[in-house]
Amino acid sequence: MSLLREIQNDLASSGADAATVLRKCKILAARLSSEELSHWVDHELNGYPTTQPVPDYRLLPVHCYANFMNIGWRAENQGVPPFAVAKEYRDTFFAPIEFRDGIAIAMSYVSTGAMIDSPLLAVLIERHRKMYPGYHCTSAWRVTSGEKFEQLISAVKNRVLDFSLKIEAENPEAGEAPPNSQPVAQEKLQPLVQNIFYAPVGNLAQNSDHFCQISGVGLSSENLGRLAAELAQHLDELELNDRDRQKAKAQIAVLKAELAGEPDLGVVRQAGRTLRNITEGAIGSLLATAAQPAVWVWIHQMLQNLGAN
Repeated sequence: MSLLREIQNDLASSGADAATVLRKCKILAARLSSEELSHWVDHELNGYPTTQPVPDYRLLPVHCYANFMNIGWRAENQGVPPFAVAKEYRDTFFAPIEFRDGIAIAMSYVSTGAMIDSPLLAVLIERHRKMYPGYHCTSAWRVTSGEKFEQLISAVKNRVLDFSLKIEAENPEAGEAPPNSQPVAQEKLQPLVQNIFYAPVGNLAQNSDHFCQISGVGLSSENLGRLAAELAQHLDELELNDRDRQKAKAQIAVLKAELAGEPDLGVVRQAGRTLRNITEGAIGSLLATAAQPAVWVWIHQMLQNLGAN
């Protein structure tokens, strides 16, 4: 059976494993001499770096939830509408997330959905007091349903199937071509790769009931530069002890050094995790009393994104 037919048969079966199909596409990319297809497959298998924009099908809508209580009552797992926080912070918490992890992690979320714990969202709900004015917001989180991850995986499979069919129409033996040959002319191959794998897709499906922890959000180089600058400028406002302040300054220096050249994603993420661990409690305390917390809301969200595993 040809490689193209093997890929098509895999995708036609109800239990098609997306990761296995993508590995076969890696072989196909080598036989087609398509670096662009190979890069897309690598990103789908291993995750998208922060320097690489994600395709539209990896923008996943979120829903916000919170717990409330007063002296005698509790209101748990309450849906949070955008009006519950001040207007200037709504995009931070209600905008779709960029899911950057590899396809295997997306597959693991299909049956459970995913959750992003958002302690600062709870602080902002408490400050705004538009939901349950007589209650205190004790915790808040954002969720992405399993159906949305299923739709992401379906979008990947559909692209591969469309591509394999179009390549087969150009040359049925393309999947058996020797590596580094050119079984399909570049002028025909390049538009197919661009139009099929990098074109946008439609909206994702709706919500589910059970969730687990999520990572997979990223930062642009521009935001990384702003993060390092804002932290350096405002660090003293956190009133950290001397040891933590020195550790934070060292990690800010790491971010700046990485941005001066080609950033190492592992180094940048480790710096983000360290900064998050050092500053998280102090940022939460500061936000509870700050008159203008916008910059710290942004910094905290960026550190959460950067430090996600």
